[in-house]
Amino acid sequence: MKPPHRILRIHFMISSNPQNSLNFKKWLQVENLEKGMCGESRPVFFRGVATIVTKLFNIVEPDFAVFGKKDYQQWRLIQRMVRDLDFSIKVIGSEMVRDDDGLAMSSGNVHLSPEQRKQALSINKSLSRARIAAEKGHVNCQELRDMVIKAIHEAGGKFDYAEHIVDQESLKVEEEITSPVVFCVAAWFGKVRLIDNMEIFIRNGDL
Repeated sequence: MKPPHRILRIHFMISSNPQNSLNFKKWLQVENLEKGMCGESRPVFFRGVATIVTKLFNIVEPDFAVFGKKDYQQWRLIQRMVRDLDFSIKVIGSEMVRDDDGLAMSSGNVHLSPEQRKQALSINKSLSRARIAAEKGHVNCQELRDMVIKAIHEAGGKFDYAEHIVDQESLKVEEEITSPVVFCVAAWFGKVRLIDNMEIFIRNGDL
């Protein structure tokens, strides 16, 4: 009989001692990938992510690391950082997990009122419609963005960003879908900021 699998949970904590912060002089930045999307409203956030994850990798020396695709920009940034710094680590993107109603799972969901949660379903529903439209040949990114923006606005959401249909690897903003892209959205419902995305797999020969 095989022994049961065990899961080890470790919390990596950085000291909040002000003296330590004053002595910390080095930051790691992944240029281009940290710009746009979440980087617009949080311009120094990703340098912190890259620096802390690098410190963690140096201490733990893992064979692989798993990052959720819900934070798509973060996953791609870490993946590129590992490649550029020649870490012998495989960075895996785990598929997004959704609740039964389709809302992307998030710790912030508990702060949504029942009505706000119902409204927030417009994010996944509109992204799904955009993906289906693209697969049917509607590949103009502005038209797809307008579709999603209209649906979420009508549901009562306020945007952080929704203009980003980007290449899945470089995160370069696209005007027309001719290769695999991801449509990324961040919107507020009440005081809760929700992020979501939808991968769209289309290549030149598919249309």
